[in-house]
Amino acid sequence: MPRRRPKKLDQLLGSQRLQQFADFTEQHQRWQQLLRDCFEKHSLQQLLPQCEVIAVGASALILQVSSAPIAQRLKTDQAGIITYFQTHATPAVTSLEIRVRPGRHVKSTETPPAPVKVEVKESDTVRKLREQAELCEEPLRSQLLALADKYSSP
Repeated sequence: MPRRRPKKLDQLLGSQRLQQFADFTEQHQRWQQLLRDCFEKHSLQQLLPQCEVIAVGASALILQVSSAPIAQRLKTDQAGIITYFQTHATPAVTSLEIRVRPGRHVKSTETPPAPVKVEVKESDTVRKLREQAELCEEPLRSQLLALADKYSSP
């Protein structure tokens, strides 16, 4: 089988496929901007990092989200989103399709807050264990007392 010669840069840059890709990329950026504007208007900005427009076509707006609760939240505002895209998008949008793809859109670079440690004095915990032991029957009573003895300060 003969090897094909690599294409020259001029051939690649002038190709129809590259132009189609550039057009789609530009259209996708416009859809994302419309989505940002729509979410801002409907007070949904906090959901934007978890949502992406996949396509607008065949009278449907197709969004991809990272979780079912976000999808449910968008479904509650479905009418407003469709109305916004009907007036601002090039193809007329009459329906909203939401696809859930977990773990794909977490764009936030913020680190989650550290868990808050609650300081509990051992004596309080031991006292509560002993109080609960008094209210219980065996074998739970002896197990709670053994636990209280284990954590009582010497």
